[in-house]
Amino acid sequence: MFGGGCSMDQVPFDYLSGKYGDKLGILWLDAHPDIATTNGSSNGHEMVAANLLGKGADQSVTKVKNPISTSHMMYAGLIEKNLRDRDKLVKELNVRFAGPDELKENSQLIIDWIKENKIEYLAVHFDLDVLSPKNFRSVYPAEPYTDEEDFPAAVSGKAEIVGLGIAEHLPWDAINLRKALSEISIFDD
Repeated sequence: MFGGGCSMDQVPFDYLSGKYGDKLGILWLDAHPDIATTNGSSNGHEMVAANLLGKGADQSVTKVKNPISTSHMMYAGLIEKNLRDRDKLVKELNVRFAGPDELKENSQLIIDWIKENKIEYLAVHFDLDVLSPKNFRSVYPAEPYTDEEDFPAAVSGKAEIVGLGIAEHLPWDAINLRKALSEISIFDD
């Protein structure tokens, strides 16, 4: 999957969970854990991880058929001090996470998680908001005239990657160029 909000991974990861069962792990790379419930948020993209764990909104609405065990989800790069009230399920459910400083030198914590849980297949949620909008401009936080301060910003050999979602790709420069070119008469319909 490529582009769109974080909720884009819900259906494909649900499918992979049904296909691989307890051999599947979900590695979540994101500045936010997307584990809110309807008590803490009204945004579906903030609830996708909770939904995949079977702990999110009314399951008749979210339709997750194959919830994943909390032991089979791990957050990589999550900054504990940046967790908000709506993110409390990370700790309440004891979902494993490692911060950027812990992962700076190597990915051993992720490899240990894979081994401990006998994970053979990985679905990776890669939200581009973990990249600096100064260095990668095609992300939501890089929207022109937006204050970036408003947005907090080795495992493939151990498990086969069977799913990859690259979320929040929004090519602002291409969008602005398209708008500018649309005003030139030779590009009219």
